Amino acid sequence: MKRFTRIAVGFAVISSTAAICAGKDIEDSTPTPMPILSTEISGSDLGFFMGAGPQMALLERLSELAQKRAVTPEVKSEAGMVLKEQTDAAVRLKTLAAARHVPVADEPEEAGKKILQSLGKLDGVQFDKAFLNAQGDANDALEASLDAGAGSTDGEIKAFAQAELQALTAEKERVRKLGL
Repeated sequence: MKRFTRIAVGFAVISSTAAICAGKDIEDSTPTPMPILSTEISGSDLGFFMGAGPQMALLERLSELAQKRAVTPEVKSEAGMVLKEQTDAAVRLKTLAAARHVPVADEPEEAGKKILQSLGKLDGVQFDKAFLNAQGDANDALEASLDAGAGSTDGEIKAFAQAELQALTAEKERVRKLGL
């Protein structure tokens, strides 16, 4: 964020050039530092939040895309269920994180964005199969983060992660039954 400083009287030297300015707005090019996290959270719990947020966002985006592009009714239905589950879980995750003063990403990481771009180029049953594969990979990554959260000493984090692991297990079983 750039700040502007009003110089009321006198002279100011800006950068290495001896620009003289009196009574004018000048731009302060000093970068504003990032805020320091004010949290008592442990490293593994912080890792849980940093991993789960983008992974849930990826599952949401994958499901949104599948609802538009999937041709198999069962795949569209699965995408709708996952979208609802992940949207609800992301809200609970953000609430949990906010109570601990931890920011949570609501966008997929770069690798996830590339997966979404690749899927966007596919059509028909080829899309459906690629979506289910991408969903499976995203589920595996989310499962690793949830496993870390399930081992937390924070009771709320642990309960959230355990509940989401159960939901993820049910999701994986639904996908397995689709058999695409």
